[in-house]
Amino acid sequence: MRVMTFNLRTDSIFDIRNPWKSRKTMVNNIIGMYSPDIIGVQELNNSMFRDLSESVKDQYNIVGEARTKKLFAEKNDILVKKNHTIKNHTTFWLSNKPERVGSSQWHSLFPRICTTALIEMESGEMVRVYNTHLDCISPWARDYGLKKISEIIEQNYESENVPVMVMGDFNATPGSKTIQNFIALNKDKRNFIAVQESNKEMYSESTMSKFKGSTKGLHIDYIFVSDEFNVMSSEIVRYNENGKYPSDHYPLIAELTL
Repeated sequence: MRVMTFNLRTDSIFDIRNPWKSRKTMVNNIIGMYSPDIIGVQELNNSMFRDLSESVKDQYNIVGEARTKKLFAEKNDILVKKNHTIKNHTTFWLSNKPERVGSSQWHSLFPRICTTALIEMESGEMVRVYNTHLDCISPWARDYGLKKISEIIEQNYESENVPVMVMGDFNATPGSKTIQNFIALNKDKRNFIAVQESNKEMYSESTMSKFKGSTKGLHIDYIFVSDEFNVMSSEIVRYNENGKYPSDHYPLIAELTL
């Protein structure tokens, strides 16, 4: 199966040089070109959702909720090709009341969420996907968020016992305590590895284009998979059209087998 995580850069009136309306076709082109089975997107607001859902409606089902009820609230939606079946899905908040819409911890700049879906692949194999966007300011908030996600992973594991992937914009570099703690935290039940381990040189490359095609800089986007998966390949996709980039992040893509 082919999976992708992609921070789309939310649409903003302040983004004069790179508005969503000038980027959305490139996003559609990437999805069409790589045709992932599962995509986790971040920073998707309501207007972007309308455009994206319309463009992929024949190929993908989309699930997820906004982090608040406000008009421009962002979503971490999961797109699943229609030849696979979404068995259930939910969005939870990275707070001490994960079921409460808009809830957060005091140290988090915004309410942070994780969207999760149980998917029956066309082959009949089941996988559980988590898609998140961790806080951009506070390491403590990022650590807390991953602990909350790990708690939900453990709860679901007790009833499902299926392969798991966790993807998204973690706002943390590979050597950070946030990433190392997440890997260590789950070792009792799940041995998670980043798909980048299939090509460790990728860690020295930025996952942020900054709309300039940068290759040096922060590596903060990940797809972690449990040890049932075999990682066949992984790639930072630097697609552009005439020097214009679809987001300030690059999509990260991986080929997996079970």
